[in-house]
Amino acid sequence: MVRKVLTLVISLTLPVIFAPAAASQEYFQSETRFWVDCSLGSRTTDCVQSVEFSDPTKEKRDANGQLDYSSIVWIKTTPKLNSKFVYKKTAYSASDFGNYDSKTCESIGNSADFLHDACYTASGLLSDGKDLLFRLQIGSSGPFFNIYQWVDQGVQRNWDRGDWVAQTVPDGSTWRITLKSKSLAENAGAITSNMKNPYISFGRSTDGDLLTLIQGTVYPNQWQCLSPDKPNATPSERGELCKHPESYAETASTGFSIDVMPYVFQFEKLRGYTPGGIFVSGPTGSLGQVQYDKEQGVITVPMSGPHFLFDRKTLNKGWMEVSIKGDIIRQAFNLEPKNAGQLAKVEISYVEGKADIATYATRYIPELDTFEIRAYNFGFSAPTLRVKVNMPPAKPTQSTQSTQSTQSTQSTQSTQSTSKKAPSKITSITCVKGKTIKTIKGNSPKCPSGYVKR
Repeated sequence: MVRKVLTLVISLTLPVIFAPAAASQEYFQSETRFWVDCSLGSRTTDCVQSVEFSDPTKEKRDANGQLDYSSIVWIKTTPKLNSKFVYKKTAYSASDFGNYDSKTCESIGNSADFLHDACYTASGLLSDGKDLLFRLQIGSSGPFFNIYQWVDQGVQRNWDRGDWVAQTVPDGSTWRITLKSKSLAENAGAITSNMKNPYISFGRSTDGDLLTLIQGTVYPNQWQCLSPDKPNATPSERGELCKHPESYAETASTGFSIDVMPYVFQFEKLRGYTPGGIFVSGPTGSLGQVQYDKEQGVITVPMSGPHFLFDRKTLNKGWMEVSIKGDIIRQAFNLEPKNAGQLAKVEISYVEGKADIATYATRYIPELDTFEIRAYNFGFSAPTLRVKVNMPPAKPTQSTQSTQSTQSTQSTQSTQSTSKKAPSKITSITCVKGKTIKTIKGNSPKCPSGYVKR
């Protein structure tokens, strides 16, 4: 079979909403581009309030592996100030921090993309009772807000790749990061990540500032692509190599990666809706540039990945999870979210017209007012995964709204739908900013603000 790029499409039939075009502006404002920990003295807003992990011994999961959110017991990590970090300083040299290997948590790479003010300790999280150490790389530029966890001391892996050892979080560890910021809480719209059980919520700090809480479960995964024909491919070539039928993983994620975007550009029609309304997750480390087709009401998330894992033998199995706020379904689809599971369909189709099977599950969680769609075990030979929620016109009654919170979590499981229509043509570009390289895919891909097309 010809290797194709996998694309997730969520079909949303939205009402026509007229809104002015988004102006170019900084949506997530702070005193510096890079965010710091609130407790370490640089500033008390537009900062990291806390990073927590779930006690794995307390968690409960159902037969499908779905996490019972009410079973989570959060444990706070401890931040330690990086003595080499200078607030508002934007560039460092090798002489500023000494030997990288001997002072991991104090090191600052010679790049403005790897500044960090602290190293965090997750006490006793590793299986042998030892601590996990990590740092955060958090920054914003224009409409893009990025959160990345870099693990310095964790689970050591090489995944059968002898020339490389990675430090990762434990498989299935659940994390929550809380950010204190009015601009983030007010502008958070669509979120993508590499975490299962994705969920975003909002609250207030003791001093009245707005909080944004983002959580999910991390399973380290292998992504980016090499091929037997080009084992030393350049970053700009790797995106196309995913199409090779014998492509294999070039690297792997080690912790959580989260991208937040307001309701602007392709999401303009959702402006004014509840914050954090759509949260899409997949295993490829970066889901690329989310595209919204206004004419068809379709959200497209590129999910390219290698055909095989590092060992070049084990097939790479994909997954995706979508979390949609209940208010988005009520406003955009004119339907009560507890009924959405009866209408959701998952399809996998090939350009050649050959069908495949997707296993998927849906559930509505009344206490969180969230509808979830989860698809599993699809191969990256499948070019298009479509998740459609075909909503009929129906206005919820007052009695339906009042009894909603007492309903138990509803789950439905279904299998397979097929489609013989070829997906829209997907192209890819490579965007570079410092040492950070992103492959962006979509109908008309564009580099995020601050990145340069290679």
